[in-house]
Amino acid sequence: MNEPEVLEFKSIATNEVYKKVVAFANTQGGVLLVGMNDDGNVDGLNEIDDVYMHVTNGIRDNIVPDVTVFTKYTLQSDNTIRIEILEGANKPYYLKSKGLNPSGVYVRQGTSSVGASSE
Repeated sequence: MNEPEVLEFKSIATNEVYKKVVAFANTQGGVLLVGMNDDGNVDGLNEIDDVYMHVTNGIRDNIVPDVTVFTKYTLQSDNTIRIEILEGANKPYYLKSKGLNPSGVYVRQGTSSVGASSE
């Protein structure tokens, strides 16, 4: 199963999740499924409650401005986490650790999350 522009799969919850959320919020929104591999197959997450808390707190703490009002989280029965991100109203969103510059601001181009240009 290929990932369309508004869908992204991550088999584990790494800091890469924040980059994807930023890119979706800066573009047209999308869905991030954590616990699924790139082929769309369920890997599932161990200790899903801990992963869920890590992801939700991380999105709140690592993305500026606050994107949580545009974000919905769902723990799914197959031990995956569905994160729906709407297009944000306070663009540009960026990674707090990298700042408001091209290395911290991401947008979607096709099925990829890429650094934004300085414009």
